[in-house]
Amino acid sequence: MFWSEEESPDKFIVPDTIIDLSFKVSCKQIKLDHAWSLTEALSQLLPWFKEDPQCAIHHIYIPQSGNGWARSDNLEGKHDDQIHLSRRTRFKIRIPRSRLAQAQSINGQSIMVDNNKLTFGASDIHLLSSMTTIVARHVYIPDTDNDEETFLKQAQQQINALDIQVRKMLCGKTHQLNTSMGSIKTRSLMIADISPEESLHLQEHGVGDYYSYGCGIFIPQKGISSGMATE
Repeated sequence: MFWSEEESPDKFIVPDTIIDLSFKVSCKQIKLDHAWSLTEALSQLLPWFKEDPQCAIHHIYIPQSGNGWARSDNLEGKHDDQIHLSRRTRFKIRIPRSRLAQAQSINGQSIMVDNNKLTFGASDIHLLSSMTTIVARHVYIPDTDNDEETFLKQAQQQINALDIQVRKMLCGKTHQLNTSMGSIKTRSLMIADISPEESLHLQEHGVGDYYSYGCGIFIPQKGISSGMATE
């Protein structure tokens, strides 16, 4: 018997125009509030990183608890707290595929993040996700610090400008991030019920300011109920 089935016309193939590059790293510890220092230090090795609007870091996260130590997700007042990294810890950056060879060239090189030495190891390529619920842990939109409604309205306008008609948005935790100009307040933001194409487009561009410092960078989220605690 011969049996042939057509491929579903709705099957979505994720492009590799923008990718996540995941590095093994050697680093004993890093500040909990490390985003600004990490991007600044990385830019010494990759001078184009902050200038390319589609380049961003992923903040380094470790499990909520382990070996008797509990991670705090609230950075306010804890800018000098350190998190201890294991050999399994990875550091990811989001870059255009065209930058891949340049980014991979930092294998074996080291940077100082505050007073901590971080050495880059081998890297793996990860495609972006086609999941239709995505979340950004830190989104910064100026002049919306204390007004959730204004924040959501401004976020919607920016997303609509990408030709994405957002239908469901949910704010979560607020955080204080330290920058060279002082602290800024960010909010987590979940987007749900968009198409795979819209999800990819938003992951490729992000939302809000300080994208290269890991603000407004979206990752897949399994569902609305998980990972979005409010203030």
